[in-house]
Amino acid sequence: MRIFIDTSAFIARYHSRDNRHDDATDYLSKIQSGEAGVTKLFTSDYVIDEVVTTIFARTGSFELTKKYGQTLIESKLIDRLRVDEETLNQSWEFFKRMGEIGLSFTDSTSVVLMKKKEINTVFTFDEHFKKIGLNVVP
Repeated sequence: MRIFIDTSAFIARYHSRDNRHDDATDYLSKIQSGEAGVTKLFTSDYVIDEVVTTIFARTGSFELTKKYGQTLIESKLIDRLRVDEETLNQSWEFFKRMGEIGLSFTDSTSVVLMKKKEINTVFTFDEHFKKIGLNVVP
């Protein structure tokens, strides 16, 4: 199974006081052990931007933010998808149609990238992805 990792999963994993920290850590352990059946991991440049910004806003720690940002940027385990001009425009159109359900613009870029790469599963704690018919884990 190929999965896309959303901002909420990264935040829950990196922020020990997040309500879903244990869930995120447990599922990542299952990915690492092979129990989850995940064959490939993806995220996007926009998700990384959102993660770094959120970690800094929540913790106020520049050192912690740099540490986690560097980990994501240098990861060899996660394929980073990039938002190009075409994806940006498609995401904007998708956002205009679906934003009312609470989907953020970054989420819209994620959905467009997932469709392009034929990824149907997202590791997230954001319920909006279910509303548009994607498989959500954990």
